Amino acid sequence: MTVFPQVLINIDVKVRPDLSTVPEIVGAIKDAEDALGNRGRVLVRYSGTQNMCRVMVEGPTKEETVKHCERIAEVVRKKLT
Repeated sequence: MTVFPQVLINIDVKVRPDLSTVPEIVGAIKDAEDALGNRGRVLVRYSGTQNMCRVMVEGPTKEETVKHCERIAEVVRKKLT
């Protein structure tokens, strides 16, 4: 099994709409998934116990992983805080 670098960013949010209904977030996730292809994965979900959105990205290099995770987190902050 290949282990990829993983980055997790937690964002405090004020609202919690279904993430699939926010086009900008869907687009940012798709962009990261397209760029990573089968070399990584993206998971964006709400915390079950806090007003928080968790953005997790795994990728082939730390630099690429951080770039994608920060980009998605930026969009989440703009739309949900």
